[in-house]
Amino acid sequence: MGVLLALLLATSPMSGIGEPQPPEAAVPVIAKLEGIASRASVIEAIAGMGEVDRAMRISMLEATRDLAPEIRAKVQTQAGLIIDEQDRAHTERLKGIIATHGWPKISETSERTAATAVLIANHSGDIDFQRQVLALLEPLAKAREARPEDYARLYDRIAMTDRRPQRYGTQGTTCQGGKYAVPSDLEAPEGLEARRAAMGLQPMAEYLAALDKMYGACVPPPR
Repeated sequence: MGVLLALLLATSPMSGIGEPQPPEAAVPVIAKLEGIASRASVIEAIAGMGEVDRAMRISMLEATRDLAPEIRAKVQTQAGLIIDEQDRAHTERLKGIIATHGWPKISETSERTAATAVLIANHSGDIDFQRQVLALLEPLAKAREARPEDYARLYDRIAMTDRRPQRYGTQGTTCQGGKYAVPSDLEAPEGLEARRAAMGLQPMAEYLAALDKMYGACVPPPR
């Protein structure tokens, strides 16, 4: 038998006894996939809740965008009752997932899964639960196991509930001439753009333009 043929047989998956061993580079890939498979039920549960959350809110926006602002506000208030009920159900389900499996880290699930979990927490009406999630997210965002922009949005949501200034300007805004404008309740406004950039958020002007497109003309709150 020639030398070349002997080498081919020696390195062939058919040579030797038992299952072929994966190359060294495949080991971390296989470990990653096995880890994801072990968390499949968590990923699927969070993804499903996220789809319902987005479908409800997008449907409401699409159905009311072209209504007169005053009428739109009244219709959205009624629709919000249904959404709130669903948000409460999602909150309880996410609490159970965290209690059993811990927070869904990006490395253990996916970036989309981790972001969707924060979305559900952001829409929760349970402020104590939101504070719990924010405490979990702070070290994870620094370690890139959660998206910093998701931490920023939840931070601002809690700040608004507590009647404190927003740090990143991701939640409440003001209304000027039917257009969304920079929030008036900002912490150190001069540093806003730098803080947003550090958290991976788009410039404020782009964010406000997106709100105008998504929600239509705004109505200033009554004085």
